[in-house]
Amino acid sequence: METEKSSIEVNERRKRIIFVLKVLAYFAFLVLQETIEPSKNLLYSRIYNIADALTFLLAGNILVSLGRIFLVRFYLRKTKTSSLHNNFVLGINRIARLLNVIILLIATMIFFEIDPKEFLSSITIVAAAIALLSRDYIINMLNGLIIMFSDQITLGDYISVGEHQGRIKDITLLNVVLLNEDHDLVMIPNSLMLTANVVNYSRQNIRKLTFDFETTNHSSLNVDEMERKLRSIIEPYNKEVVSESLSLKTMSILKDIVKMKLQVQLNNRSKESERKIRRIINQSIIKISGDEIK
Repeated sequence: METEKSSIEVNERRKRIIFVLKVLAYFAFLVLQETIEPSKNLLYSRIYNIADALTFLLAGNILVSLGRIFLVRFYLRKTKTSSLHNNFVLGINRIARLLNVIILLIATMIFFEIDPKEFLSSITIVAAAIALLSRDYIINMLNGLIIMFSDQITLGDYISVGEHQGRIKDITLLNVVLLNEDHDLVMIPNSLMLTANVVNYSRQNIRKLTFDFETTNHSSLNVDEMERKLRSIIEPYNKEVVSESLSLKTMSILKDIVKMKLQVQLNNRSKESERKIRRIINQSIIKISGDEIK
């Protein structure tokens, strides 16, 4: 957490330098506006429009940046390192970008000498239709902001959503990006994140591996013997696996198959150890299930 806070503070110092440069550029364009006579000729009129649009763009951007810097600085000062979550800073940055896009659109209208008020009033019906068609995107964006400003999940957490598991790499206004065990990037829509069952393994004091598998249903199936074999297989790996943590449960019994769940608890959060134990147990389940069939 200390490293994360230091990284955020370094980024904030860099953004404060950029903020000062934008303020200087803003005053430079103000001076330029005062020196230009737009009525002189067409070229001067065009330059004045450019300066006017850039002045508005920089003014809006400066106000947004000032608010963003103040909120992030207040959050970093009031929040202890142990309870710091990148989500808050991420959410503020996303809102700032959204506001900057709106300011850019208005600045573009100013450049083309379009009155923003008249333009917005003239496309009210079209805007309503667009909002109706993009309803799912708007809901996703709102859900994304809810996720960002909550402390239930944060960047770097290892979570499970439905059939997907992975570490959170990014949270956008549309989806949560997971990096799974196969190093694939999985995009989970924000609306699904708020409606599905989400398991956050990073908030637990222990790290468990869970294996769901099926085996053939026959009269000689012995669950206790299967558990004993699995225990003997993982016994040499007591540095990675907590001793006696293995648990084998029968989830459901069908006509031809038996659905089972195996859980083991790891001693550490090392990705290499987790990958190693997962591979060993997967191979053991395949072998034991094959022996049961024979």
